[in-house]
Amino acid sequence: MRNYIENIFYTEDEFEEIQANFNGKAEYDNGVIYLSSNTSQKHNIILNNINAYLTLYFRGKDCRSYTEQIEVIFKSENDIKKYKPDIFVMCGNVEQKGESFLTAPKIIFEILSKSTSKIDRGAKYYTYEKYGVLEYNIVDQNGFIVQHTLIDGAYEITNTFKKGDKYISSIFTDLIIDVGFIFSE
Repeated sequence: MRNYIENIFYTEDEFEEIQANFNGKAEYDNGVIYLSSNTSQKHNIILNNINAYLTLYFRGKDCRSYTEQIEVIFKSENDIKKYKPDIFVMCGNVEQKGESFLTAPKIIFEILSKSTSKIDRGAKYYTYEKYGVLEYNIVDQNGFIVQHTLIDGAYEITNTFKKGDKYISSIFTDLIIDVGFIFSE
């Protein structure tokens, strides 16, 4: 369940304290804290299936996939967001602060649930677009993926994949995953 309290703003230090003591996922968005419970078994299966394929695909290359245990900080003047994307890909020599990344990922997969759908399609969508995430995939647990590609600074839906299709990355065109595998238990 995703919770937030309107009109109450937290400092980064307050967020860090809450995050350290919360048994779930905590994310920060310019003073607002989003809390979500631990993910479902179905969510975890989808996450592990995508990440397993990405791990193998990027082996020996200059990129690596990460999961929601690692934080990505999106920061500019008067703007700070600390998100934990479900799965993301970082390439090259990226700037880090401890266990957090300060550089935008190349690709992000967010797996929707009833409690996260609004922020994944709203605040995160616009943040990822603003900070230059090249490909943003919204994964619906009912068996489809909507791929958004950054074109001239704005996201465009470049594909929708369902069971029976092959997911093809718009950034790494030889990255192809059977969508049935992604949703297989």
